[in-house]
Amino acid sequence: MSMILSASVVRVRDGLPLSASTDYDQSTGVQECRKYFKMLSKKLSQLPDRCTLKTGQYNINFRKSSSLPTI
Repeated sequence: MSMILSASVVRVRDGLPLSASTDYDQSTGVQECRKYFKMLSKKLSQLPDRCTLKTGQYNINFRKSSSLPTI
């Protein structure tokens, strides 16, 4: 069974983090995934709307949303 070990919300335009991290697992594999995610978050505008990056035993899944809040 899969389990979410970390979650983040970033702005697609520039990869700026918009939420606090939910990182509870401090293993080296998860830390390595975080490094990949930081690099990936800066290039989200060039990637498809949904994607999975497989990093060893972990996967980084992301989905872009272009919905803007209405006022």
